[in-house]
Amino acid sequence: MPNQKNELKRSSYLIFFPLVFFMLILEIVRLPASIAPYRPDFTGMLLIFFAITDPKRINIGVAWLTGLVIDFLTGATLGINALVLSSEVFIIVSQFKLFAVFRLWQQMLVIGIVNFICHVGVYWFGHLLGQPSYSTNFTWQTIVTTLTWPIILGLCLFLWRSFNISSATSKSQSTSD
Repeated sequence: MPNQKNELKRSSYLIFFPLVFFMLILEIVRLPASIAPYRPDFTGMLLIFFAITDPKRINIGVAWLTGLVIDFLTGATLGINALVLSSEVFIIVSQFKLFAVFRLWQQMLVIGIVNFICHVGVYWFGHLLGQPSYSTNFTWQTIVTTLTWPIILGLCLFLWRSFNISSATSKSQSTSD
């Protein structure tokens, strides 16, 4: 029987970067006008998952950089998506320390409220910058994002366990034992 301490643990970067790349592709794919307002915030949910499971590696700075990449890819005002993603990750990480142990419906509720608050704040900020063309369809996007959270969570947990990923936090705890 293999010893738990000798078991090979991999970095979360192994699945983070391919998943971010896939989510960025989902962000830039053109959708028909009838379903475009219902596109969930895939990248935000992915960043929230990784910020909760491995906060030392995936944090607000990574969320900001990912948002800047989305801004470049979509041609949005530089920093708008970066502000949304980093705000979502900041609120979840700083205000909901026990988010990982919440029940699924509680996580969905928190994801929905945080997503809505961040999109309203960015909508307001966009108007201050003189950009009134920022989409006002964030209500439907928030609802669909909330309902999509269990799928993203299940996919990420499956990959986390399949690739035997360890967080930087668990490595530092296991070395002190």
